[in-house]
Order: sequence, then C-alpha cells, then structure tokens
Amino acid sequence: MKPLKKFFWIVLQTLNALVLMCLLLSAFSGYISPYRFVLPSYLGLFFPFIFIGNIAVFLAWLFFKQWKQALLHLVVFCICGGAVYTYCPLHKQTEKIPEDAIKILTYNVMRFNNLSKNDPGDPPNKIIQYIIENDADIVCIQEFGASKSNTTLLTEDNIKNAMEKYPYYYAYPLQFPYKSQDFGLAIFSRFPILSMQKVPYESAYNGSFITELDIRGKRVTLINNHLESNKLSREERSNYYQLTKEPDTQSLDAFTQTMTKRLTPAFKARAGQAQIISQIIKENENPYIIVCGDFNDTPISYARHKIKGNLRDAFVDSGFGLGITYNKYRFLFRIDYILHSKNIQSYNCTVGKLKSSDHYPLWCYLQFKD
Repeated sequence: MKPLKKFFWIVLQTLNALVLMCLLLSAFSGYISPYRFVLPSYLGLFFPFIFIGNIAVFLAWLFFKQWKQALLHLVVFCICGGAVYTYCPLHKQTEKIPEDAIKILTYNVMRFNNLSKNDPGDPPNKIIQYIIENDADIVCIQEFGASKSNTTLLTEDNIKNAMEKYPYYYAYPLQFPYKSQDFGLAIFSRFPILSMQKVPYESAYNGSFITELDIRGKRVTLINNHLESNKLSREERSNYYQLTKEPDTQSLDAFTQTMTKRLTPAFKARAGQAQIISQIIKENENPYIIVCGDFNDTPISYARHKIKGNLRDAFVDSGFGLGITYNKYRFLFRIDYILHSKNIQSYNCTVGKLKSSDHYPLWCYLQFKD
C-alpha cells in the first residue's frame, strides 16, 4: 500500500472509530451520570441523528465492499439495539383491553394554554375539554395553573367544576408564585386519595409529589413529576427554530454556547432529582407503583434511566413509533412518561394530538396483576 493511500486509510478508520464511539456513548448515556461526565448527556439528545449517520457510513462500507468495517458497524448496531427499541418501539394497538384495567393520563397543560377560556361560558378551554372527553380514571397534570382573582381567566373553581366527574382532587403549588396565579402539579382521580407528600428536592419552577391511592382495594403509590427544565427562553427557542430553517455558522456557534450554558446545569439538576425519586421508589412499601409526568429528558437519558430502575415504561411496552410529546420549536423529543411496577400490565400507550399546550397528552390503560 502506497504511503499516501495508507495514511488516508488510517485517517478513515480513525474517523470511523470516532463515529462508532459517539454512537455507543449516545446509546448508553443513560448509564453515565452527568456529574461524572456530561458529554454523553449531550450525545444522548442527538441519538437518532447519530444512529442515522452511522447507518449511512455502514451503507458506504458495503458499497465499497469493506466487509470488516461493515461487520464492525453491525456488531455495534446490535449492542445499541436496546436503545433503539427504547427510543422507537413498534407495538400494534389492541382492542382487547381487560375490563378491570384503568386509564391514566399525564399531561403538561402549560397552565391550560395560559389560562385562556374558549368562550365566556361553558365549555371551558380545549385542554379541559380534551381531558373530560379522554375519560381517564386518573389525570396527572404538570404546569397546573389557576387564576386567583381575574375572572376573565380560568380559576380553580372553573377547573374543578368542569372536572366534576373526579371526586378526588389535589393541587400542589410549587415554590415559585407565578404572578397572581397558582402554579404547580395536580391530580384528578376517581379513586380515593389516601395521602399526599412532597418529594424533598428544591426547585423554584419544578417539583414532584407522592400520592397514595386506593384503587379497588389495592394500595398504589403514584409519583407525579415535573423535573428540571432546560430554562431556554422563548427567544432562545425561537433562535433554535430559525436555525433549523436557515442554518449558518455564526448562529450555530452562538446557539451552541447558549445551549451549553443552559443544558449542563439542567442535566445535573435532573440527575440529582432522579436519584432522590429512585431512592423513594426503592423504599416504597406498597405493592404497586406508578411514576409519570414531564421528565424534560429523552428516553435514553440518565434521569429517565435512573427513575425507571426496575419499573416498566408503558410506551416502550405498548406504544408505537417515536412517541414525540413536545411539540414546539422543532424540539422533537419524547419527554413525558408513564412508568409502572412489573406487576402492572400496560395497553395502548398513546400520544394525543391536541396542540393547545407545548406538550401532547400521554395516556394508556393499566391492569393490576395479583
């Protein structure tokens, strides 16, 4: 082999190894705490693109009949198979839902689309209408909002009256008072709420609470979550959206610096919150547990992986496709989840299509096994 050709081949193999390393770090980013090494958390955000890029490289090796390199890619693809399946399960929906199954809905409602009313009278806004028509037995809400005084906006009484089919209700305000409005988490349930408890971590805009429910004689622990957000301003999100439409080097450099400034602290904050929630799950004494809400992170992230632990992911077990739950500014991620203990079976986990919030609703059926 000529020296120049040999040098070119070494460079090509080195680049190939880097591409494969990026894929592996991305696929297994959920196992690496951002406190120890933050790079995998960033790579995990771009896992689908890194995976598609590796497929393109694999096809190039096949085209040039470089069988050893192509085989190496196949081996790495197999190693990353779990991450691919977690990111994009392919389950058909079933019509055979057990009669004793319950329906649960989790929804970041963005303060019910900033507390807007569709009309001066009933029915209330589209988000509340969707929740009523979805007819879930348990509704877990993040970014719950209610006006304290302004009657032209949704008040807590408006919301409670509209949701009268749910006899059990609890709203947990977060530390940060949003102007003259309540802001936080809420649960609406057809089943008795036996107890409520805050999850002990500090965050102004985010939080979690533990609910104990009596579901047909079964004691069920339910944890509703809104984990640390990335704190990107509306302007920064708009800049990202514009960048996806008209990319240029200067804008990309500026946005990369902004993202690094915002995302690194958020990755670490969620890691700490996830560790606390994970410990609560391990110490839980009830036979059944459900964990749901807005995790603000991807299906292969450290936060989701840590909280999931030995639980099952309803979407991975019974959903179809990417299951994107965030719908603004082309941040196309699944960041909302319904997790449950292994003695619960999920059916037809589905992402709703209502766009009144910046999140889509997520719901499924759950059957409790004896």
